[in-house]
Amino acid sequence: MTEFKKYTDPYNPEAVKVKLKIDHTYRVADLCEIIARSLLLPEEDCEFAWLSGILHDIGRFEQLRRYHTFQDRISVNHAELSADLLFKDEQLIDRFDPDRKMDREMMEKVIRYHNVYILPDGQTDRERMFCEILRDADKIDIIRVNCETPRTEIYDLPEKAFTDSYITDEVYEDIMGSGNIDRTYSKTGIDYILGHISFVYGLVFPESIRQVKSQGYIYRLLGFKSNNQDTVKKMQFIREKIINYLECA
Repeated sequence: MTEFKKYTDPYNPEAVKVKLKIDHTYRVADLCEIIARSLLLPEEDCEFAWLSGILHDIGRFEQLRRYHTFQDRISVNHAELSADLLFKDEQLIDRFDPDRKMDREMMEKVIRYHNVYILPDGQTDRERMFCEILRDADKIDIIRVNCETPRTEIYDLPEKAFTDSYITDEVYEDIMGSGNIDRTYSKTGIDYILGHISFVYGLVFPESIRQVKSQGYIYRLLGFKSNNQDTVKKMQFIREKIINYLECA
């Protein structure tokens, strides 16, 4: 945690967007540990899971400095940038693993794959487990971020881009089909919000579902108020679908 603070200090930690990612990082790390402990993993594995949370978004700060946005679609894939900064370009991993005790190859995969739509084939069961722990933790806290941080700050869009927007057909089909929304389909403000609501479908571990339900942020997102009547109607069906899914999960 000390090394992470040292790394982020030059990026102006009190700036809204920087503080957003710092707070997100600590919460994801804690959630990784909570999920790992729920699986009764040994202490060193719980520590590995926690550190994956600390490192997963380290590229976000350079992304913001270079491109002044967190929108990957108009800048750079932040997971790829995080992995490259840690294991290739600057070898930042040496700051967090000076004694080289970590399975660095596995950690690189966990960081690099944390935002992919579907995990690639060819991973060991152990690699996939740590990837899924981080992905679950990240999704859980992104749902929180969407409630506690003004969406205009997150998405760099005016409020009317959310309240007046329609739901893209492919996005609606994905979420009503109980699937994570393919981000390439998202075109409008409400699409982006629904993309994060759909995260519940991809949660792997029982503790992850428990955390989402107990935190309650998903229900606040489902209460989205729209001025677009077509969106209002579709949100009613989406709300029923997600709530039923969580009750049965």
